[in-house]
Amino acid sequence: MKYCIAIDGGGSKTEIVLFDETGHILRRHVGQGGNPTDIGAEEARRRMHACMMEVFPAAPGEIAALYGGAAGVFPNGDVYSASLQQAFPVRAIRIEDDGCSLISGTLGHQDGCGMVCGTGSSLFVRIEGQPLRHIGGKGYLIDTGGSGFELGRDALCMAMRAVDGRCQGTILTELLADMLGEPVCDAVIPKVHRGGRPYIATLAAAVFAGRKAGDWACEEIFDRGASLMADLVWAAEPYFGGPFSVVMGGGIVANFPEYAQAIREKAPARARVLLQTAPPVYGAAVEAMWDAGIPVTEAVRTRFLKEYAQAAAL
Repeated sequence: MKYCIAIDGGGSKTEIVLFDETGHILRRHVGQGGNPTDIGAEEARRRMHACMMEVFPAAPGEIAALYGGAAGVFPNGDVYSASLQQAFPVRAIRIEDDGCSLISGTLGHQDGCGMVCGTGSSLFVRIEGQPLRHIGGKGYLIDTGGSGFELGRDALCMAMRAVDGRCQGTILTELLADMLGEPVCDAVIPKVHRGGRPYIATLAAAVFAGRKAGDWACEEIFDRGASLMADLVWAAEPYFGGPFSVVMGGGIVANFPEYAQAIREKAPARARVLLQTAPPVYGAAVEAMWDAGIPVTEAVRTRFLKEYAQAAAL
């Protein structure tokens, strides 16, 4: 029996699954997220190792392959593999940025694009035999257009401008006051900074609620964000000679289908833009099985996803 480990590592959480070649899940753990761009390589490795310690000891035998889709690998390099190999004996380890897991979870090990739209945003182009390409996602200080963080930040900015009298009124002042637990004013600034990027990303929900209410500011933020996400697809189009698939994943497009639809409408006509049909950790499992030489049959997929859903519901 062959055993594998799949990792979905994001800025908000790290999910690790230990499973066997039949798709049976032996252990699942969800722990702290760790993007090395935000917290540094050493702390990101510490968090990854802590999550692995919750899963690795449960393996009945040697781990044939470990695949991880981890945020922040492109700008920082693979900060995990060497330390993981030293601490956790595994026959094959491969760590890539998190977009590939989106592709594999929906399309299998095929060419295509993986678009991340959660706390951060980026797009990955995978073409067999070519280096993985990364578009956007240069970090929240530089480029994370259309992400949950940027939507939340823009909502805060617009609400504070309205409070200052620098623009017309917007429902965002009321919506954000409810979410923050206090009025939008200078007093909330320390709280927002302490919460950091993941906390600010949660405030994106105000944009979607306000847009449904017909608020002008929310419509403006929504439209700009969707355009920036679609720009990633336009930048990827020249790498493909014909129609190509883009798999969208992340909390924002998963929870707000109207945003996913707006991105789809603004993308090139040759792009088949899809929402992910499986959790990213399953995509990581597909890649781990590929590395281990395990066929990903429909029976394997069905069993893995059924047991994953049961474990996630606990």
